[in-house]
Amino acid sequence: MEPNQNPVQEQPAQPITPENTHAEQRSVPSVEQPTGQLAPKPESHPEQPTKMLYNSAEAARIVQTLTDGYFDPEYILLFGNLVGGTCHSDAVAYDLLMVVRETPEYDWMRAKRILRYRMPVKHRDIAYINLYIMPLNYVESNKTPFLYFAHSEGELLYCSDHYHFRRPKHSIDFAKAYADAKLHYDTFRILGNELIEQAQEALSESRNIRLAALFSAQAAVYFYHTLYYVYHGIEFDSHDPVVMHDRMRTLSTKLMLIFDDTHIERIFTLPCLKKFLVKARYDLGFDVAPQELEMHLQRVEKMGDIIENYAGLRLELYKELSERQ
Repeated sequence: MEPNQNPVQEQPAQPITPENTHAEQRSVPSVEQPTGQLAPKPESHPEQPTKMLYNSAEAARIVQTLTDGYFDPEYILLFGNLVGGTCHSDAVAYDLLMVVRETPEYDWMRAKRILRYRMPVKHRDIAYINLYIMPLNYVESNKTPFLYFAHSEGELLYCSDHYHFRRPKHSIDFAKAYADAKLHYDTFRILGNELIEQAQEALSESRNIRLAALFSAQAAVYFYHTLYYVYHGIEFDSHDPVVMHDRMRTLSTKLMLIFDDTHIERIFTLPCLKKFLVKARYDLGFDVAPQELEMHLQRVEKMGDIIENYAGLRLELYKELSERQ
């Protein structure tokens, strides 16, 4: 037994299997977690059985895949809906936070490809994996709602032998989190809505296809930045609408319905918006059919309404939590 472990809680590290795993109670622990390869979970009280919302063996395979020569994480947390925590993904998804000491060779997009190759979607119980990879120095020096919810409510799926995982002992300042997120929300939501109005005017009145296309694409980028900051408390490091949607699509099933391709219909709005951002600016021969542009514009306008609603609900949560403090 390590000297910093509580003897009452000591358990040997073991693979997570449906037979030996129970859902963790949601109260924030005040003691430190044990270290090990695949983190064991404390058993719940027999008189209060809790149904697992995910396949724990599948979660263990995800961890094994990520640590099989690709990443050397300090720890991996499963948080959000599947562990009964604060809602993160609206779609059923493994919301995972993987904390690493050094910048890894693979980013989150390549990690998703690795998981798709090693664990094909058709063989999973839960299709979506929403993976965040963050450096340890950032996690330890920042206090955002996203990090607080993950660390206080998440289940520890993996912890390296040399790292000692700790739950947060105190809540973050939700009043400050609310003020920061609200400022970002008001700024970029308004800019996005103004661009939508200008795009509609350029399309319907002046028939300026170039301006309408550019304004539509830039509005989509502003809307995605609004959603990302409100949920995560940091700026998104991309302005590519295709990448931004892939990062945030599970946060809202309504966004997925607007922009995700189906087996029946090819939805190509996001690649077109990405093209508009460059070609509408610099390509002298840029052109797009007015009917097609109107369809894209309608989708972006609907996207703005959805993001305004989802981000607004998140802000209400921060405000409510701040009033309890």
